[in-house]
Amino acid sequence: MDIESKILFTPKDMKPSKSFLRMRGVFNPGGIRLPNKKILLFARVAETPKHDEKIFIAPRFSGEKELKWSVERLNRKKMNIHADYAFTDFKIYRLPTISHLRKVWIDKDGFEIDKISQSPDFFGLKEDGDFGVEDPRIMHLKKENKYVMTYVSVSMHSGVSTSLATSKNFNTWKREGIIFPQQNKDVVIFPEKINGEYVALNRPEGTMIFDKPHIWISYSKDLIYWGKHKPLIHPRSTGWDTVRIGPGTIPIKTAEGWLEFYHGVRLKNPADSDSAKIYSAGAILFDLKNPEKIIARTSPKKPLFGSDLDSEKKGFLNQVVFPTAAIPSLDKKSLLIYSGGADSSITVRKVLVKDVLNSFG
Repeated sequence: MDIESKILFTPKDMKPSKSFLRMRGVFNPGGIRLPNKKILLFARVAETPKHDEKIFIAPRFSGEKELKWSVERLNRKKMNIHADYAFTDFKIYRLPTISHLRKVWIDKDGFEIDKISQSPDFFGLKEDGDFGVEDPRIMHLKKENKYVMTYVSVSMHSGVSTSLATSKNFNTWKREGIIFPQQNKDVVIFPEKINGEYVALNRPEGTMIFDKPHIWISYSKDLIYWGKHKPLIHPRSTGWDTVRIGPGTIPIKTAEGWLEFYHGVRLKNPADSDSAKIYSAGAILFDLKNPEKIIARTSPKKPLFGSDLDSEKKGFLNQVVFPTAAIPSLDKKSLLIYSGGADSSITVRKVLVKDVLNSFG
């Protein structure tokens, strides 16, 4: 399969929000094509305070409606500290980083940056994502004439949940609150109702698990209250997606079905459960009228694409490609797939729709 790819941008292209913060990564963007045909990404930007040897600093958002920062200072000797999180003796977690979303404008062809916002455009509040907002997915509801964004909201009291916000112009957002409580991430909503209902793919997980993390399907009449939850797609026993899977992009409607790109994880050494994890991307084709019917799925023998670019091979988390936005090209023949790379960068790939469909065999 012929795939055109590029590292779009890295933390070096952005400035920290405040002097006490430094850039840690820019990744996992939501994306949409604007009425002027250009592309707008909402990129997740992760920042971290300047820590010292004795104090662990946990940043948070503390504004009621405005952008406001505060920090919690904790004794390092009383913390169990890892690269991307820390916890106390009672397993109370704190994060060394905090994430917000920034706008990035891309040209019509999807490969060149027009402008990068150098300050937070969507951020956490005291009652919504005080520990950060992460991993957005954006879609346009044509009949309702509004844009819908799901995002992970990390909070003191509600944990790692998925929230929803709506907008007409990407400048002002109406926050609708939590739609999938902790711990549920990777929520993507189909861009139109199916059989009179909104449909979402999601990936719940918890501390007491009986199966590997997998994809569920849920339904709603109003985008706010979701039910009829069902497990739908599971990791496989062999291949590139054996450890965990999760939804990636907003499904694209094609004549053959709804086309979804997802991430899968395998172990570098399958015999060692503690060995490095390798993220790759595949595709799933859903029936147009029945999203619980899987028409096709990328073969377990080979992913659609792996963490092939330099910024995906090495970063904060090595060997990670994490697709979060798929946007049709202007001629509708190709798809532009935007991904997070190694929790550090954003990459773009262009692939023909027919090539993806033919790859199912």
